[in-house]
Parts: sequence; C-alpha cells; structure tokens
Amino acid sequence: MKTPRYVYSPRLLIPLVAVLLGRRRVLSRDAALLWRGVSPPPRVLDAHHVPSTTPFILTVNHYDRPGLAAWWGIAVVVTAVTAQRTAEPRELCFAMAREWWYPRGFGKWFKQPFTRWFFGKFSRAYGTIPLPPALEIEEFRGQGALAIRRALAMTRGESPALIGIAPEGRTGANRGLCFPPRGAGLFVLLMTHDRIPVLPAGIYEDDSDRVLTVRFGAPYALRVPHDLPRDTRDALAACQIMCAIGRLLPRRMWGVYREEIERG
Repeated sequence: MKTPRYVYSPRLLIPLVAVLLGRRRVLSRDAALLWRGVSPPPRVLDAHHVPSTTPFILTVNHYDRPGLAAWWGIAVVVTAVTAQRTAEPRELCFAMAREWWYPRGFGKWFKQPFTRWFFGKFSRAYGTIPLPPALEIEEFRGQGALAIRRALAMTRGESPALIGIAPEGRTGANRGLCFPPRGAGLFVLLMTHDRIPVLPAGIYEDDSDRVLTVRFGAPYALRVPHDLPRDTRDALAACQIMCAIGRLLPRRMWGVYREEIERG
C-alpha cells in the first residue's frame, strides 16, 4: 500500500506573502492549491448533500495526526463546498481559534503570541471568525462575546454567510471524536436562528487505502427545546452535532459518542 504524502507546494509562498502583507485572499483557491500536494489525491463522498443555493452551518470533526495537520482535511472540505455552490455566497467562513494556548514555558511566552499574530493575519486575509482557544480558561473568560455577535450577525438576513466550524477544537484519543468545549453546541444552535440547517461532514483516512477522505451527510435541523436550561440545551445540541458527524466516520472514530451513535 502506497504511503500518503502531504507536500507543501512552492506556489504556496504567493498566498503566504499576501497573508503577511495583509491582503485579502479567496480561501477556496488557496485551499485547492494546498491539497494539490496530497498524493494520492483526496476523496470526496456524497458532495450532492451540499446545498447548491440555500444557506447552512457546516460542522466537521477535527482530524489530525503526526504528519497530517488539520488544515489538509479542511482544505478539501472548503474546495468541495465551493464546487457544489451555484449561488452566492460560495465561500465558507470558518470560525477558528485566534491562537494556540499553552499553559506555561516556551509555548506560553513565544508560541502563543506568535500564533496570535499569525492567525490574526490569516483571519484578515480570509475573513475567518477568530474565537478564544478555550472559553473555560480564566484568562479568556468573556472574550468570545464579540466573535459570537459577529457570527450571529453574519447568519441573519436574506443572504446569510456560510459558516464552518469544527466544534471539538482538537482531535480526541486515537483520532476519535471527543467532547466539544462548553458552549460550542449552543454557539452552533444560535447561528441556525431556528431556520438554517446544519450540514455535517466527516474527515478521515480510509481503512483500505489510507486516502484522505471527506464525506458529507444530509443537512438537518437541530431539535433543542427552548425551555430547557442553558447548559442542557448546549449539551443536547453538541450531542446531535457530533453524532451526525460520527455517522459519517468509520466506527473506530466514534470515540466518546460511540454509545449515542449506536443507539441512533
């Protein structure tokens, strides 16, 4: 079996320089440039589920491993969505961490400020929604309000933006699903405004040939009663979101949602 290769093309220097200079870029074009360095080429399954004209909130698992960073799979998702769209908007706007968080040491004093600086450049170039990396950590408490208000505003009106999010924010044990941080389920629920469907997508490497694969599922509506306590609504929404993603993944990747997915 051929070992997959993930190679960064020298042509990526052009968008990299543009990002550092603060110039706007088209995410799908640069994403396509990135995954052209994947060998064998990635596989997209059931792309017909991507609505061609109507809005949606895309949710996807966070998938990475040594030698395969999370952005490779996201690049495939982005280009697949844009290819299916026939009406504006066609580009996904991803909600992503504004920096990587480190508790102490070299990471805290160098890596975290560097990622905050670079991700800020990235956000301005591609129009992403920068979120604090961990809302439950004291140093970030209350800092997500501005980004949440922006996302809610973007999903209102007659032509809402296409928002994408990986609710977990990290990859679970053995690359299986893990629990999203507190508030992630409610964030997605609020962005739907009780009218926009959720489009699930699963990223994995195929068991037979190890090809990087993206599989889309049918859009669905979150079913969360309004009269439940806030934390209960958050947990219920998160469970529905992650189980919908899990059904698109190999059984070995169901992780902490194995029992819920088996119960259907």
